[in-house]
Amino acid sequence: MDAAERSGRTPVGSRFDRSFDPARLSDQVRLSFMWFAGNALWEAVLTVVLPLLVLRDVGDARKAVALSLLATVGTLLASVVHPIAGWASDVTRTPFGRRRPYLVAGGIASAVGLVWMAVGSGYAELVAAVLVLQLGYNVALAAYQAYIPEISPADGRGHASGFLGLMSSLGALVGAIGAIFLVHGDTYRVMLALLAALLLAAVAVTVWGLPEALPVPPPPPGRQHRAVAYRDFLWVVITRALVMLAFYTLLTYLAYFLNDVIHLAHYTTDTSYVVAVTILAAACATLWFGRRSDVVGRRAIVSGAGALMGLAAVGFLFLRSLPGILAVGLVFGLGYGAYISVDWALVTDVLPDPSGIARDMGFWGLAITVPQVLAPVVGGAVFLLLPGSNVAYMWIFGLTGIYALVGSALVWQVRGVR
Repeated sequence: MDAAERSGRTPVGSRFDRSFDPARLSDQVRLSFMWFAGNALWEAVLTVVLPLLVLRDVGDARKAVALSLLATVGTLLASVVHPIAGWASDVTRTPFGRRRPYLVAGGIASAVGLVWMAVGSGYAELVAAVLVLQLGYNVALAAYQAYIPEISPADGRGHASGFLGLMSSLGALVGAIGAIFLVHGDTYRVMLALLAALLLAAVAVTVWGLPEALPVPPPPPGRQHRAVAYRDFLWVVITRALVMLAFYTLLTYLAYFLNDVIHLAHYTTDTSYVVAVTILAAACATLWFGRRSDVVGRRAIVSGAGALMGLAAVGFLFLRSLPGILAVGLVFGLGYGAYISVDWALVTDVLPDPSGIARDMGFWGLAITVPQVLAPVVGGAVFLLLPGSNVAYMWIFGLTGIYALVGSALVWQVRGVR
C-alpha cells in the first residue's frame, strides 16, 4: 500500500486531478453534490411536474394510465442505458479522464430534456423530452456512481455514504419546497430551468472538483471467490430493487391519492408538503446512520430501515386526513433516510470486480431504474382493472408495504459483510 492509499487520498491520474481527503468536509460535499442536484430534479419532476403536465395534456380520465406509460417508457430507456454507459466509462481512456466525458455529455443532454419539457406542448413532446432527460441523466449517473467506491477508503465508506444520503435528502427537500412555490400555472417552466442550471453546476463541481482513481487490473481468476462475491452483490441488488419499488410506487401515485381519495383542493401543493416532511425526516437520519454502520455493520440498519418504510406505507391504508398523512410521511422518511445512507455503503462493500466498478454499479443502478418501470406498470394495471375506484389505491399502498418488508428481510441473505 502506498502513501496515497494509506492517507485515503486518490492517486492523481491527469492534470485535471486533485487530492481527496475523506476527513475534509468540503471534499465530502463535492463528492455528494451530484446527488443533491439529481434528487432535487427527480423529486420535483416525478412528484409534481409530470403529474401536472400529464393532467394538462390528457385530462382527468386518462391521467393515471398516461402517467404510468410515460414513466414506464422513460425508465425502460434508463435501464438499458445505465449499465452500458457504466461499462463504457470503465474502458474509456482520454486525457480528460474515464468518467468526466460521460458526466459532461450526460449533463448537457439532461439540461436539454428539462428545457424541452418547459417549452414543449402536448403529450407526445412531453414523452420525447422525458426520454432525452432519462438518456442524459443515466449516462452521467453511470459514470458518477464509481466515485465513492474508487476514491473513498474502505473503512470510511459508511461516512461517505452518510453524506451521500444527507445530500440526497437535502436535494429532494429543495425539489419539494421549490415545487411548492414554483409549480403554479405556467411557473413550472421556471422550476425546470432552475433544475437544469443546478444539474449543470453539479456536473462542473464533480468534473473539476474531484479526482479520478487510476484504472486497476481485474482480479486473478478464482471461481469460488468470484461466485461468492457475485452472490452477495446479486442479493444487494434484489433487496434494493424491492425497497425502491416501494418508494417509487408511493412517489408516483401520491399526488393522485391526495386528490382522488383525500379530496384535497390544492393537492399539488399538499403533495409537496408531504414530500418535504418525508425528506426532512430522511435528512435527519442519514449522516448518523451512515457513520454508525462503519461500527456496527450494514445489514441490521438496512433491514430495520426497510421494515420501517414498509410499516409506514401500510399506514396510508387507514388515513383520510392531511395531518395523518404528514405523520406517516415523517415515519417513512426516517426509514428512507437510514436506508439510503447505509445501502450505498453495503453495495460498495460487495462489489465483485475493482476493474469494472462503473459497470457493476450500472447493474446495481437497475435496482433503481427497474422499479421505476415496474411501479407504474403494476399501478397502471391496477387502475385499469379498478377504474375510478378508491380500492385501487388500497391495493397500491398495500403492495408498497409488502415490497419494503420483503426487501428488508432478504438483506440477511448477504453473507460476506456484517
